[in-house]
Amino acid sequence: MDFTPGRPLRGYHESGQFADYSTDDLVGQRLNSFLGWYCGLGSENLFVDMDGNIFGASCRVGGTLGNIYEDFEIPSAWIKCNRSLCSCGADLFIPKAKNRESLGLLRKTRGLASQNEKKCAEITSFAAIERTHSSKQKQIYWEIGRRCNYDCSYCWPFIHNKTDRHKSLQELVSATEKVLQKFAKGSLVNFIISGGEPSLNPDFLPWARFIASLGHHLSVHSNGSRLPDFYRELIYFGDLNLSAHFEFVDIEKFAKVVAAVTHEKVQKNNIGVGHLEVKLMMAPGRRAQALDLRDRILQIPEFLNYCTYAFVPIRDGKLGDQIKLGYEPEDFELFGSPQSSP
Repeated sequence: MDFTPGRPLRGYHESGQFADYSTDDLVGQRLNSFLGWYCGLGSENLFVDMDGNIFGASCRVGGTLGNIYEDFEIPSAWIKCNRSLCSCGADLFIPKAKNRESLGLLRKTRGLASQNEKKCAEITSFAAIERTHSSKQKQIYWEIGRRCNYDCSYCWPFIHNKTDRHKSLQELVSATEKVLQKFAKGSLVNFIISGGEPSLNPDFLPWARFIASLGHHLSVHSNGSRLPDFYRELIYFGDLNLSAHFEFVDIEKFAKVVAAVTHEKVQKNNIGVGHLEVKLMMAPGRRAQALDLRDRILQIPEFLNYCTYAFVPIRDGKLGDQIKLGYEPEDFELFGSPQSSP
């Protein structure tokens, strides 16, 4: 399959040569500046905030398009980026091109077969970038609520709480149908779901089943705090990103969840199940804890053959979405591509 596990981004040189990267690669190596580039936000990608407001991307370039629980309009043209950094993982997934000529490099976005003879380990400069895991597939990054059972000190202000009302299954299904009609227009959609903590919504699994039953793909971001059986079912609906936040994570429970999902993937030999990536959210001063959990995960049978993990730096909104201050030089050696078997 033309997809590198754990490296869902494809960067193209103007010559057509390309290499695959992870979102953490680009952020950790500071390769995430696309100022002045053309971006498919709005026409190829939507971002829905915790109040249901719709934008082309989480950067909010182009302004609001409406509300997903009410009504909205979809732009038809690509927009020029006016931001110095593109740091959100979902925003990095949006296809981009340095200029109009470079739009022709985006083969996946146009539904064309890859030119595998041009693949290389890395390239020195990008002229275009796109997702590797979806051909002619649109994307929506949906924050379905603020409710979260954690209270991480580095979470941006007003992002989460423990009191907001959960959206009902009827509200979520109705909004999804509206997205498919007005945005997808017959295309498949990759639904990237986060929160808050999305798994806290009591209707989350029924909603996920509904989306998957229509043939669409989910990429769910969770802190891994639900019971193992919850995630064992969820892995059948798409990809699963489990983030370990060391101020609150229950290490024993988290490891059991990772082991359960890994076992499910091994039993199915990766057929009909999504990818699992464990993100070790390594805030400054948390290196030892992150390494300890990494070592524990690596003891899970077959984990490296079926899953990936990555050390992820914490970003600081007060610094313009740059990496938080306080890291030691050796910390940056850990950030980068998700680790998996050769």
